[in-house]
Amino acid sequence: MDTAELTIRTGVPIRKLRYVLDHRILPGLEGVASGHGVPRTFTPFEGFAIALAAHLLDAGVTRKLIAAALGTVCRPTGSMPAPADVPLFRAYTAGAGGLEIGDGLYVRLRAPRRPGVGNALDTGWIPLESAENVTGDYTPVVRVVVELGALAQTVQGRRDDSERT
Repeated sequence: MDTAELTIRTGVPIRKLRYVLDHRILPGLEGVASGHGVPRTFTPFEGFAIALAAHLLDAGVTRKLIAAALGTVCRPTGSMPAPADVPLFRAYTAGAGGLEIGDGLYVRLRAPRRPGVGNALDTGWIPLESAENVTGDYTPVVRVVVELGALAQTVQGRRDDSERT
């Protein structure tokens, strides 16, 4: 997939996608080709994460907070750096779920159980400054919520133009 195809599928302006790429908001995109006349290509999951970052920027979330939140949910939770151990990848493959940012300090990712795809996912509230989960009953005062299902389906090409909002 390239930026032009991602723009067509998601409706996110190519300029915004380039901003996400050029400012290295997402972890692990160092291998994405860049330069004059060189098309930038990436996997559908990377396209999903790029579009997610672009939508968060449009919603007014700062670049620094987006980078911290996505860096946290893109960190493998298992002993191996396999894609199945990356919480955001699990939500993407489930085609549903939500990303929550609480008070600009914590992130949480949830995805339902999908037969044949995996168990339900709930990371709990994770501080952006460390990998330890919050203990007790944390309830954010300010919560930014992104529904991931429609975006995942759009990036995967499973939704037509009449379903996009």
